[in-house]
Amino acid sequence: MGLLWRDAAQVLADRLRRRGVDPGRVHDVEAAWQAFTEFLALPVDGLEPVEEDADGFLVQWGRYSWNDRLPGLCFTRQFAVDVREEWAGKDWYQPEIWQVNLDMVFADTPELAELGRPVPADTGLNFSPPGPERDRAVRAVRQRLAQHPALQAAWTSSPARSCVTLDDAG
Repeated sequence: MGLLWRDAAQVLADRLRRRGVDPGRVHDVEAAWQAFTEFLALPVDGLEPVEEDADGFLVQWGRYSWNDRLPGLCFTRQFAVDVREEWAGKDWYQPEIWQVNLDMVFADTPELAELGRPVPADTGLNFSPPGPERDRAVRAVRQRLAQHPALQAAWTSSPARSCVTLDDAG
């Protein structure tokens, strides 16, 4: 039995706290990453049972208007949620897409000048199932991120602010 998808943001926040990280004021991106990877290993209940892409993750970075164009880094887990009961009597069905995000926003320093320039970027969604396959995918993503100098600078910086959210991405 896994965690309920609606509780996922709270579970991630709890994992962060266990690693000594305040979800509203991340001070250690590496510790936040470790908490996020622990969170990725947890099975989740309430997802679309026939979708191969019902549970995925990605890392996003860039400069967004909602963050005053400051450098940002986001760890995301995405779910395709089974809402079949709500569609009873309809001719077709579509699961809802929800995302749990750990958003971190940084001060605009010279080391972070290239983060998200010229455009925001991400690692792409990875739908490896929790277990050894996801563990390998997480390691591969981390190795890829280590090749990006501005991301490495963010990794060793303390964000100016952060938050954990559960958002409807549909």
